[in-house]
Amino acid sequence: MENVNLVTIIVAVLGAGGLGAFAREIADIASKVRRGVSTRESNRKNDIIAQRDAALAREKAEQQRADAERHARIGWQGYAGTLAFRLRSSGVIPDALPDDLEDTLNPKKT
Repeated sequence: MENVNLVTIIVAVLGAGGLGAFAREIADIASKVRRGVSTRESNRKNDIIAQRDAALAREKAEQQRADAERHARIGWQGYAGTLAFRLRSSGVIPDALPDDLEDTLNPKKT
């Protein structure tokens, strides 16, 4: 053991330890990169799902509004029909319709 070079032993120990640390760093970087991509993809997927859900909620609200408007319009048309019937029953002749409205009771023959 007299010929053992102390510098050679130190370099060998540091080299072996450095190579292990280097391999661990490479594995850690690869893991972080993979998790980062996965996280970005998950966030993008969650954003798309949230946008879809918001669009579906807007569509449902618009459909409910349109249904309520249709229901109210049908109600007003029925009420107007009832009033027109009462006027005719009382002998009142209704006024002529404005030019831009179609007369469905007396259609023009063209």
